[in-house]
This record gives sequence, structure tokens and C-alpha cells, in this order.
Amino acid sequence: MAFNKTHVPRTKIKLVSEAIAEKYYPSLNGLRGLAIIMVVMSHLALSWERWYLVCFDGGLGVNIFFVLSGFLITSLCLNEQKTTGTLSLKNFYIRRILRIFPVAYLYLAVLLALDFIFRLQIPVFQYLGAMFYVMDLSYFRRNHFTPEVSHYWSLSVEEQFYIIFPFILKKSRTAFYYSVLFIVLVLPLVCWLQELIKPLNEGVFYLFTHILVKFQSIATGCLLALLAFNKHLDHNWMFRYKVAVNVVAIFFIFYLGYDTLYSFKAVYVNLIIAVLTGYVIVSNMVPASNLIFRILNSRVLSTVGILSYSIYIWQQLFTFGSAKLPKYMVTFPGNVIFIAVISSLSYFFYEKYFLTLKSKFSSLKNKQPIVVAPE
Repeated sequence: MAFNKTHVPRTKIKLVSEAIAEKYYPSLNGLRGLAIIMVVMSHLALSWERWYLVCFDGGLGVNIFFVLSGFLITSLCLNEQKTTGTLSLKNFYIRRILRIFPVAYLYLAVLLALDFIFRLQIPVFQYLGAMFYVMDLSYFRRNHFTPEVSHYWSLSVEEQFYIIFPFILKKSRTAFYYSVLFIVLVLPLVCWLQELIKPLNEGVFYLFTHILVKFQSIATGCLLALLAFNKHLDHNWMFRYKVAVNVVAIFFIFYLGYDTLYSFKAVYVNLIIAVLTGYVIVSNMVPASNLIFRILNSRVLSTVGILSYSIYIWQQLFTFGSAKLPKYMVTFPGNVIFIAVISSLSYFFYEKYFLTLKSKFSSLKNKQPIVVAPE
């Protein structure tokens, strides 16, 4: 994907429903760029001052990725359904595999080689957990915690979501709508009842809520895409004081603080953060001249956003790498240089080949494709 595709459309767009049908989604690359900067800076742990921990919250950065992912992929699927009359699950999963698997498995192969050379002693079952996208399960996160592969928990959450929900969307858009609505609005009420009635927080009920609650932010993005696509967000009041509301939304996103631990409070706080993040996404899809829009669509931030998946995969090795690795690889500022170089090499000389293959399985390839950071 060429880096000069960070411009905004020349056509005059005033409505969210018009923006979501366009071939280019403004601001999404920039939001990805901000999210990955938050993750990397959090992992670098350059300071323990409160301002640093608030501004560079890795969990919050991943949560932004989740909302973006749900919004973007649902938008792409809805546009495919509108254009072709159906949703090709075969092509969807081929595209998903070509986007996620190549660099994810390349990283594991490189890590395995480093494990052999430097005797990192990473347990085999940790490799298996990463390979089969189950690193979010408590067993893999609690037992023999291995930081070099722990970031695969977020990949696991996404892949588990996309194994199930595209089938629902293909079968019935209404069923998909009520499914994500349940996760976003009803599930918090179920969690509240579990707090009040302890037997509901055991056994199958505990398993049920813990499986679904991890999809909360992705589902929020999905719900916003559905609302935008169906013209339910085409209201002037959403944009009348857009800059001021964006500033307030961003303030509360950081002030509330994303909670990575499951709790009754976390379910509600994280939901509010996801909704506010969704507002920032939707409100900045419509081209504007304000400072927030210009920042999100700046060339530098957009470029970082395009590289964000590569950076996310490789940064873990250089920020949480074993002490047995050469010190210059895992300490600042050498690790930042390694992250930048390896991620760029990975994207330009490896991933782009698979992204080219991925485009061949787009049902919209004869139309005008939506240009965003690869998903």
C-alpha cells in the first residue's frame, strides 16, 4: 500500500453514511498510529510518573485497536453485501489469514530460533497457545507467563470473534445487530446481576460472561458501523460542536483509564471508553479542517498507523525480551531502533506480498476499494 494515500477525498462529504460508503476512510490510520505509540511507549516504561502512565496506557491502546477493528471490518462486510448482494465467508477468511498469519507465524519462527540460540527456555505450550490463538485463556496467561508471546492474547480475542460473528452477519444483519447489541448493552446488566447474585457468577454463567465480555470493545465498533451504515448517525448535533466534544471525549478516555482486569466496574468503565473511542472514530471520518482531523491525517501518524500491526507483533521481542538476549536489543534506545527497522523490513519485504495476494480475494476488487490501514 503506497504511503501517499493519506489525503482526504475531494468529494464533499457531510454525512457519516456517505463517508462509510467512500473508498477512503479518513483518520483511521492516524488513530492506529496513536494506539501503537501508546502500546510501545507503555512497554518501554521510560518513566513511572503518573502523566506518563496515563498518556501511554498499553491496555487502552489495544482497546482502541479493538474498536477500530470492529468498526472497519463490519463496514467492509456491509459494503460488500450492499455491492455484491452477499458476503463471501471464504474470501473473508482468506483475507483474514493473509493479513494476520504471515507475520504472526514469522515472529514465532524467529522467536523459536532465538530460543534455540540464546536458550530462552520458552515452554512449548506457550508457542502452541500463540499458534492456535488461545493466549487469552487464563491457563496460558497465568502459568509459566512468557512475555515474548503474551501479546498474542489480543490476536486471540480478535480471531475468536471473527470465527463466529461473520457467520451471523451473513445469515442475518438483524441477528448480527442484536448479537452485538447484547454484548454492548445487555451483558453489562448480566454482570451487574452476577455481582448481586453470587451463584450466577459461578460455573456456566461465569464462563458465559467471561467469554463474551472480552468482545465488548470489538462489538462496540461493530454496532457503530451498523448504525452509521443505516444512517442512524447522520445528525447535525453529532458534529455541531465536534471539536469540543472530541476534546472532552479524549479527556475522559484517558481520565477513566482502561481496566484490563475483569470486574463489575471494569465492564462499565471500559464500555464508556469504547463508546467515546467510537465517537472519535465516527466524527473524524467526515473530512474537516480542524486541528484534530489534521493531526489524525498527518503523513507521519498515518505512516505509523500503516505499520502498526508489524510494530505490534515485533515490539514485544525488544521491549519484553529475555535478559538472555543481547542487551543492546532490549534496552533503550537500541530497542526502539530495532523495532523501527525490523517492523519496516517486515512490512515492505514480507507482508506486502501477502497484502497483494489478499487484494485478489476482495469481492469489491472491481469496484473502488476502501483504502485504510490493512486489516
